[in-house]
Amino acid sequence: MLDSTPAALHTGDTPLLQTVGLTKRYGNFLANEAVDIDIWPQQIHALLGENGAGKSTLMKIIYGVTRPDAGTMLWEGRPVNIASPAEARRLGIGMVFQHFSLFETLTVAENIALALDEHKPATLAKRISEVSLRYGLPTFHPHRRSEF
Repeated sequence: MLDSTPAALHTGDTPLLQTVGLTKRYGNFLANEAVDIDIWPQQIHALLGENGAGKSTLMKIIYGVTRPDAGTMLWEGRPVNIASPAEARRLGIGMVFQHFSLFETLTVAENIALALDEHKPATLAKRISEVSLRYGLPTFHPHRRSEF
C-alpha cells in the first residue's frame, strides 16, 4: 500500500502507527500480503478496496483480534505486539466493527459495557445519552433491551 499524504502534512517525525510487511493467510488464501502503511496523528485515514481485498483483516490485525503470519507493527517508532483489543485500546486504538454483534438479552448500556475495559454501570447510561446528543445521534435509551 502507498501512503500518498504529502510530507508537509505529517505532524511528526515518526508515524503514530506503522505496519511493515503485514501478511495474513487463511490456508491457501492470501488475505494480506506485505502491507506497509503509515498512520499519522491528527489526520483522517480511509482504507478502500473491493470486497475480499483484506481491509477487515488488516483492521483486525491492528486491533489485536487477528494475529499476522508475518510482518511487524511500530507504535510511535517502537515495535509493538498487539495481542488483544484491550492492548489496542490502551494504546488509543479503537475499532467500530462493520457488523454489529449485540446480545438481545442485554440492555444497550450492558452491550456497550462489554467493549470497555473499565466501566462504572451507574455513570455509563448517562454517558451514553450525553455522547448520543453531542454527536446528533438518535436518542439511545441505555436501559432498553437491544433489538435487531
